[in-house]
Amino acid sequence: MTALVRLRDAGSRTWSAATWSAPLLSNLVLAVLIVTSWLLGRVYPAFGPLGLFLVSAAAVFLVCAVAVVALVRSASPRADGIALGVIGSYAVVFVGGFVYGFWILKW
Repeated sequence: MTALVRLRDAGSRTWSAATWSAPLLSNLVLAVLIVTSWLLGRVYPAFGPLGLFLVSAAAVFLVCAVAVVALVRSASPRADGIALGVIGSYAVVFVGGFVYGFWILKW
């Protein structure tokens, strides 16, 4: 079954799990992104802030992608909902980080 068919046929348990997990996962994804940026900045101080953000975002994306693949392979609708929460949380953190960087920090 393709991902779009699974998403279209998702039941209320899937959407309930996605709705409840998204706020928690957004904080977790943001924390991992901040810690990764901080660690990279300490190891490679020559990187600029935009470079640190992009490299950290790519690393967090890989971690999120592995988590989503592991969760989607499960037959549980709750795991599918948490996978949707991870995808949505990463998207919110990535777009929010870019907006914050360009608008407030003036990268």
